[in-house]
Amino acid sequence: MHAHHGAADDGGGSRRSAPPPRDAGLYFLGPLYELVAVGLHRPALEALCAGQRELVDPPIDHTYLLKILDEEISRQFGHPLRPIVELVLNAADAARAPQPLVDVAVADGRVEVCDTGAGMGLRAILSRLLIPFATDKRPGIDLGRFGVGFFSVLGFGLAHPESFSLHLTTGDGIEGWAIRVVAWPGAGDAGDGAEPAPEDHPGRRGRGSTELTAGLMCSVRRIAPLLGTRVRVTSALLEACAVRAYLRDALHFFPASRALVLLDGVAVNDGRWISGGQLLEEQVARPRAEGRVLDVRRAGAGAADDEDALLARFHVGGRGLLPSISAATFHAGVKVDACLALAELALVDFPAAIELTEGRDAMKVGPEFAAVAIAFYRRLIQRAAASGEGRRARDRLAETAAQISALMLHSAGWDEVALDLARALLGPDRCMVPPERREPLLGFLGPGVAERLFVPESFWAEREWQPHLPGERELLEEELDFDPPETLSTLARRRSDLAGLRLLLARAASPHTTMVALCRSRPSPGRGAGADAAAPPGAAGAPPPSGAAGRRPAGPLPCLGTRRLLLIRDDSAAVRRPAGWSDWYALRAAFDRASGVREADLERDLIVGEPVDGDAGPASHVGERTSGGEP
Repeated sequence: MHAHHGAADDGGGSRRSAPPPRDAGLYFLGPLYELVAVGLHRPALEALCAGQRELVDPPIDHTYLLKILDEEISRQFGHPLRPIVELVLNAADAARAPQPLVDVAVADGRVEVCDTGAGMGLRAILSRLLIPFATDKRPGIDLGRFGVGFFSVLGFGLAHPESFSLHLTTGDGIEGWAIRVVAWPGAGDAGDGAEPAPEDHPGRRGRGSTELTAGLMCSVRRIAPLLGTRVRVTSALLEACAVRAYLRDALHFFPASRALVLLDGVAVNDGRWISGGQLLEEQVARPRAEGRVLDVRRAGAGAADDEDALLARFHVGGRGLLPSISAATFHAGVKVDACLALAELALVDFPAAIELTEGRDAMKVGPEFAAVAIAFYRRLIQRAAASGEGRRARDRLAETAAQISALMLHSAGWDEVALDLARALLGPDRCMVPPERREPLLGFLGPGVAERLFVPESFWAEREWQPHLPGERELLEEELDFDPPETLSTLARRRSDLAGLRLLLARAASPHTTMVALCRSRPSPGRGAGADAAAPPGAAGAPPPSGAAGRRPAGPLPCLGTRRLLLIRDDSAAVRRPAGWSDWYALRAAFDRASGVREADLERDLIVGEPVDGDAGPASHVGERTSGGEP
């Protein structure tokens, strides 16, 4: 084992020369995995901290240790630059009030992260920094919780060993230490003046990532006492413009109260990269043990005194001043998942208490996650109520809320708050219809029904709102009275008083199997419908005239296709007594569209078909076609 002023057997048969006698500050020189083994073995750890020349060989399987280290170094994060963010977060945890600062300097091939907070002594370095998953961070308080941030930076050494080095200087005010790590792919082979390594030595295996991990060489030196930590990473993979852009994107929503991050002297997280909108902070009560979520309470209303409350942050509206700043979810101020499908800027910052996945680049959906999501939706309700926005703006807010639920918040908490959102944003009696059904419904029911329609703009909003809002079927049942379904041929015989049915009968491909239902406007609740409302539906006589007391006037299109049958309005003038081209056009166009005729076929038929002769009466031209296209 390599130690201060000497070297002993490394447990693998390899021997290297001892450090030069004049280098009295050198405590360790050798493969990084050997230093990790020292930190895992208390006798060796105590001996190295005491500066002993000879160390006890840790009884640890080096092959298994290398496998663990290789996994932690090379499989941490999806984004290749995320390890740099981990360095910033570690510095933010160490930064101290009253003005916690993290200074990041970036140049081509080099990144340096500095803080003046609580540094580390040798024992902390060996037992926490260099041990995977060993950390003294406080869950829900500190940002780092996994103890793998330092190891993830070493991934640059595996990706491009020739250009990699990591130099860390740290101290707690009493001691000062310098750690340097370089990538030496041939470290497992015999060095100068050393015996050849046996065949089972880790460095003699194939040139895979595990061998590269074995080739990470480390030195530990004592230096003059200092306070704080400085980490410098060099690698050809660190392109300055890309690193700066990524840090601004990942950390622009990092809470400045935790630490102000300076990137080449310019603040990243002071709000300068976002224009407009509103930043909100929310104290969210933790879920109860049985899984029920407590009421969301606003900051300053008593929740601030609750030590178990979760502090979430939301930003709604405005725009990002960088192309990469879009709607996104954050974990303790660090971007986790961006959403480019949202037009509005919506940023949701989950507290550190929310769990992360094993890859540390996604959040686990659970009770606490849902509690924060519900708090965000209720903030949207408060925003709409406080601003006094009109109906159009509230509809847009309902659209955005559903999109955020589907695309950013995994629908967490949506079922619990959707009805409250609908009442606050959409109002009563609103029915959701897809965009392609808006025009047919307005033409059939009349433009007055537009105030009842909510038309989502996206598939995601339609999916989220569908279980919670009435749809087209409920709208039709509330607006219309229906006769029992029957075939078109039967209806035409039964209601000979409706002249428009003869044209529809002639246009139908199979009138004996085409199912239809007569309908008419229903009297509005609380309003008298007059004597017309007392007439039995479907009676052989004139139906209630359009615009009768308490009834909504019929729309210009007398037919509407539904999934089960075709609806025909008997209170439409075009159905009762078609007169003139407009009524005949309305009947033909509405019936063909309701029957599923393509628009191109419909327009062609109206152009080349025989025009209606207003002097001849409707019966003489029902269903007639000309062979040559001439009248």
